[in-house]
Amino acid sequence: MKPYSHVNCLWDEAKAASLDPVGRLVYRSNLLGSDQRITNTGGGNTSSKIAEPDPVTGSSGKILWVKGSGGDLRTSTRAFFSSLYLDKLHTLQKVYAARKDRGIKSPAEDDMVGLYAHCTFNLNPRASSIDTP
Repeated sequence: MKPYSHVNCLWDEAKAASLDPVGRLVYRSNLLGSDQRITNTGGGNTSSKIAEPDPVTGSSGKILWVKGSGGDLRTSTRAFFSSLYLDKLHTLQKVYAARKDRGIKSPAEDDMVGLYAHCTFNLNPRASSIDTP
């Protein structure tokens, strides 16, 4: 592996191999958050798209696991991540695009946050960050 000149590679392949896909996301997030040159305390966002079985139908679908609102990457656990059906989240793009008041710090943007709950996978209670999209 090529040496890094500005950051340290802390990834442990053996540890990562022992984790499920969400566990690897948490592990990666903790490593990124532990280096204050990369991520501010309490800040940062990480995510992963993971194929998961729907708890009702059993059919596989893409789920976006994304660091939820609040929390620190360095100390995040699985409970700090929201999980959203990716296809439902993509549908919200059309809803947002139809709004005349859309834009940064707009009412449309704020309303989208309230709609994330309708995209929740497996009744996950973690609120999604406004930065989810």
